Amino acid sequence: MSNLLWFLVLVLISIGLIYITYKKTDFRFNLAVYFFTMGLSFLMEYIVLILGDAYSYYPNFFSIHWYDDVFGSSISQAFFIPSVLMTIAAFRIPFKWVILIIASIYGIEELFLWLGIYEHNWWRSWFTPAILFASVFVIKWWRNRVEDPSFFIQCITVYMAITTIFQGVSFGLTAIVGSHHYKIGWFDSPYQDHVAFSVLIWIIYALLLTIIIIKFYRFKWLILLFIADFTFHIIMEKMGILVINSFWNPIFFSVILMLLLLFIRKLNHYMFPSFRN
Repeated sequence: MSNLLWFLVLVLISIGLIYITYKKTDFRFNLAVYFFTMGLSFLMEYIVLILGDAYSYYPNFFSIHWYDDVFGSSISQAFFIPSVLMTIAAFRIPFKWVILIIASIYGIEELFLWLGIYEHNWWRSWFTPAILFASVFVIKWWRNRVEDPSFFIQCITVYMAITTIFQGVSFGLTAIVGSHHYKIGWFDSPYQDHVAFSVLIWIIYALLLTIIIIKFYRFKWLILLFIADFTFHIIMEKMGILVINSFWNPIFFSVILMLLLLFIRKLNHYMFPSFRN
């Protein structure tokens, strides 16, 4: 079996869990939990994988190691793990079964290590179940809050959705389309350099976008954001930090930004209908 097929098995399991949750529960609440969990995993991966190089994935989908790492991490930490934790919270799975599920995930990690499609650098296998065990309590607490959410719960959930969705699109533009890359000089590898800076931009950028989606989603503010975003990319290009390929144009980034804002605005209304404005 090729390396990629093992990762696709995780994708199929994730899709199955999401489908079951969609059919059997009030999905809008659990979708909010899913994005919150995915955002937490995303932020942890930024520190542990991208900055810390704790482990390596080998799905062999990309020829560039760092893109392969991000791809493998996305399947594991931004798709598989969040879907499992969402399901645990959605169905209020008893503690004894939670222990079995976490043990199974530990077994999958050990299997991937044995197969050579995943490798520890300084990470240790026991870190994973320890983090998952603590995460279950946090996610169950969050699930109880999204049914009658405060403004804080809504903001954090939308922020987490923005960081993951926008970064996923940004990664696709770079790794698949080849539209752009960043040169910042933080790391020896230009690809690690690009990924680290790109993610950091969206972690910061998402704060502004969250405020706009929830509080200032008006035509005049969207126009101002479009102009500011276009100007930002022009300045980055002039400084030599952003390198854009000949078939691409900075204005495309701003167009994509507007489309994604529209999508997340609708997503926000679906998850938190009581907060429509």
